Amino acid sequence: MSKKILLMVLLVGLALLSFGKTKISVWQFMMDDTLSKQVKAQFEAANPDIELEIVQLSWATGFDRIVTSIAAGSAPDVIELGNTWLATFASQGVLRPVDDIVGKVKDDYVAWNFVEYQEKTWGFPWLLAPRAMYYNLELLDKAGLDPDNPPKTWIELLNASAKIDALGPDIYGVGLCVGELYSPYQEWFLPAVWGNMGHFVSPDLKKATLNSDPVIETANYYRSLSNYALLGKESELAEAFGQGKLGFFFAGPAYINNTQRDYPETIFDVTLIPKPRDHHGYHASFAGGEVLGISSQCENVEEAWSVIEFLLSEEVAMQITRTTGEVFPTKVGIEKDPWFESHPLHATFLEQNKYAVPFPPLAEANKIEQLFTNIVEEILLTDAQIEEILQKYNQQIQNLL
Repeated sequence: MSKKILLMVLLVGLALLSFGKTKISVWQFMMDDTLSKQVKAQFEAANPDIELEIVQLSWATGFDRIVTSIAAGSAPDVIELGNTWLATFASQGVLRPVDDIVGKVKDDYVAWNFVEYQEKTWGFPWLLAPRAMYYNLELLDKAGLDPDNPPKTWIELLNASAKIDALGPDIYGVGLCVGELYSPYQEWFLPAVWGNMGHFVSPDLKKATLNSDPVIETANYYRSLSNYALLGKESELAEAFGQGKLGFFFAGPAYINNTQRDYPETIFDVTLIPKPRDHHGYHASFAGGEVLGISSQCENVEEAWSVIEFLLSEEVAMQITRTTGEVFPTKVGIEKDPWFESHPLHATFLEQNKYAVPFPPLAEANKIEQLFTNIVEEILLTDAQIEEILQKYNQQIQNLL
């Protein structure tokens, strides 16, 4: 047999092998190209009848790209979404309800409140990224504070921030986010409201309550804290923290590895976010996370579920955790994984997650998130009366409910 004929036979053989396979496409944010190829190979080895295509999206353009694909009728089969996006996409018919599937794994994973909207389940909680409080041990020591006993209440944080801020003109007590979407309200302001037993919307999600007493008290405290704060984008605050200029900083686990790598001289730790008072409130955090949904345009639901079940598995989810250090699996009992014993800072985020609260499942969540950025910036950057700010935005939120 000539080489030419042999090559043709091989090509025909490969074509026959691929023919009949079901192709499932996954659009996701968390896995880079290297990890995607590893996961694809592992999945296809275990599922030879399914061809897996994994596409990585960026946070800058991913939302719009998903919207565009849906409008064009070319949506992927499986979509990773930030948990604050789920209600918006579910309300627009983008996702397929999965109540007929979740019973298979309901008891194996946590954070199902990420994927519930109007009494239906629209996806599967995949990865967790709560916020906690970073603190610089050296600055606490220089300010006469106990590095082994970081602030646990709002007043302790305010007093500690004032002492650290007094150390010098380039030293700040605390960092508070402004100047960009999401982080100004996610990193602490809204969690502080929740921790103060407040809410910006009623339990039935029909009435805005931004002008309620717990929210007003929180806003006043936030403004008082800004007297000792460096204000800026999250990346700017992370850089200042790494350079030893910030006493306290609120963020997700992503900055552990980054700070240790880029600023090895900075000695820091992570602890629970302070609560309002010793006997009032709790250490609330923002429950950031990733969910996996099945597109309403998906024609192979059984195969799509096979892919999701694989991605949810502890083996794959911990691969992502070990690679990125930014998220944790939703698998029940994941804290027993040996990786967390050797990564105590990351383990603190698992403890913080017990107090994490997700954004309410509102169809107009994306627009309300943008309003919250404006709210925080008016509190921190203007002298307007707190009650007037909250009343103004309370009406705007009410109009979106």
